[in-house]
Amino acid sequence: MGNLRIGQIVEAALWITLVIFLFAYSFEFDREIEIYKYGAAAWPRAILLLIFIAALGQLLQQWYRGDEASSDMMEKAAEDGAHEAAEEAHHNTLAWYLYTFAISVIPFAYILVPDWIAAAMGLEKPGLHVAKLAVAALLLVLFIILVRGNQLGGMIALPVLFAAMMQDLGFYALAPFFIMAVMYLMGERRFGRMLIISAGIYAVLLALFVSVLYVGLPTGNISPFYEFGTGMVTILQ
Repeated sequence: MGNLRIGQIVEAALWITLVIFLFAYSFEFDREIEIYKYGAAAWPRAILLLIFIAALGQLLQQWYRGDEASSDMMEKAAEDGAHEAAEEAHHNTLAWYLYTFAISVIPFAYILVPDWIAAAMGLEKPGLHVAKLAVAALLLVLFIILVRGNQLGGMIALPVLFAAMMQDLGFYALAPFFIMAVMYLMGERRFGRMLIISAGIYAVLLALFVSVLYVGLPTGNISPFYEFGTGMVTILQ
């Protein structure tokens, strides 16, 4: 592989695999819309193309120039001990990349696994909702366990997990937990402060989007999250 290290190959492979998966999934919501002639999937696919080009370009640069391509960045990192900290934490090993990849797969497991279960068992819509709730509970427990040993992987996967679950469970129910999870992954451990800050951010978001801008945030479509979301909309509007 020329000047490439195993970590560089794995990193590029993870990004390219993610792009391919998301591109294939984009056909699920590719619809014609009146206000944009290129369809609903055009912008997501454009962003995926940019990610693919960036990952491939970085890999080619590393292949042609080897460690010289990132030497300046590594020297700057060494000045404040960041590189040594990464070495000590084993953040440049194959095991760490695979660990991070395992966490990143969790949101896509939620997208795919309930549908597989419903198809295999011939479940109708109520049964699919039960399957989604069960899978969501299991994946959230797995996510909590895994991120305790890899908070960077948690920061990468958390927004995707939030977006994946929001259509079913709703913004109103998930947002407070998402805000607190972000603070936890960023190092905050004082529960009282986390609770106060998340409540404040949540209140501002609801007041701005629901009461002022009248933006329709996802209410969810699975009981009891749907009832909670619609109840919040009724109160705020």
